[in-house]
Amino acid sequence: MLLKMAIRNVARHKRRTLITVFTMAVGLMFFIFFDSLFVGIDSMLAETLVKYTDSAITIYSLEYDKNKKAFPLNKNIKDVDKITGLAKSIPEVESLAPRTQFLGEIVYFGKSKYIVGTVVDPEIDAKTFEIKQSIKEGRYFNDNENEVLVGAHLARELGIKFGETITISSRTKYETYNAVDYVVTGLINSPSPAINEAGVFISYKGAERLLNLEGNITALHIKVKWNRGESIPSFGKKVERIARLLQEKLPDYKVYSFMETFGDFMLLMKQKRVSSFIIIFLMLIISGVGIVNTILMAVYERIKEIGVLLAMGLKPKEIRKLFLYEGIVIGFIGGFAGILLGFLANLWLVYSGYNLEAVFGGSVSGTELGMPVWGTIYGQWNVAAFVISFLFAFFTALISAYIPARYASKLKATDCLRFV
Repeated sequence: MLLKMAIRNVARHKRRTLITVFTMAVGLMFFIFFDSLFVGIDSMLAETLVKYTDSAITIYSLEYDKNKKAFPLNKNIKDVDKITGLAKSIPEVESLAPRTQFLGEIVYFGKSKYIVGTVVDPEIDAKTFEIKQSIKEGRYFNDNENEVLVGAHLARELGIKFGETITISSRTKYETYNAVDYVVTGLINSPSPAINEAGVFISYKGAERLLNLEGNITALHIKVKWNRGESIPSFGKKVERIARLLQEKLPDYKVYSFMETFGDFMLLMKQKRVSSFIIIFLMLIISGVGIVNTILMAVYERIKEIGVLLAMGLKPKEIRKLFLYEGIVIGFIGGFAGILLGFLANLWLVYSGYNLEAVFGGSVSGTELGMPVWGTIYGQWNVAAFVISFLFAFFTALISAYIPARYASKLKATDCLRFV
């Protein structure tokens, strides 16, 4: 009987119920939305690292690893075929690509900028990294040795247009200086600001004239299968397991997982995740304060009604239960409404995404906005966020109802009926 009365009371006070439910639902929606957004940014950052820069696993020779910040071109990997065969024997490995990085300078009509260039095998690299899919203007490598790909923001900074000729100078493998002209065949606009703002890619065929590599490969990059929806921790554990296996079988080489290569970034990402959760949790607290305030006001508005119920013979504990039941009903409705709104908001974020470039314009980069990524940010489904939201709404309403319910149960019928 008390539950039916509680449901009738909730339905009878439509305005008050709608205000409480709306406050609760909006707070939960923002919690779910921003949780999805922050998880999406973290995932996009991790995916950018493994799809554009260093892949899931990177292998260097021990000699190169000792001085890798100088990008020595003569400390190459000698057992490429052996490592390739070993890596491809692991089921989770999808592909493997060679890359060689070098320090250089790009020059165009009196303007110049120092760069860290990347030498790639165009056909193999396209299977491991997603540079080809990020060509904004022009095309990917052909078979011409004087072709180069340049980051879109770098090109804009130096005034370089697609199809124009630039000069790249660098030290060769033999420590002599060399300079070669290249034609810009494509401009790269990727989710990685580092590539957009400083990326220069040359094929091994084209780099031979500049660097005298003679086929030297300084790094092998391994792509590990990342299942759709697989979390970063799950993928990270899989990658680290494969990296340990390769390291055991390749004692003359140094094997890095992306968790090690970008250890500082991953740590920062975890710290940011904690601070982000605190911020969005405060939204729930604010929502909870609104719920408490609304239900407290409901008690004061209904003191005369409480007096009538007491006069009709309801016991104090039944009055307390009545308010608790009302809190439970409101918590259930508000929690369900919040999850529904959060689901709709998250649906848009997961499948349409938030296009930073469309909002801020192509002339703005991720680093200028303080973002580690650029392009379209997609959200991710996080069941835990939905469960936390519903439970928070339910228990907040219950706790909020308990305080006035206890107060109402202590009132006397005569005092309630005299209350104005």
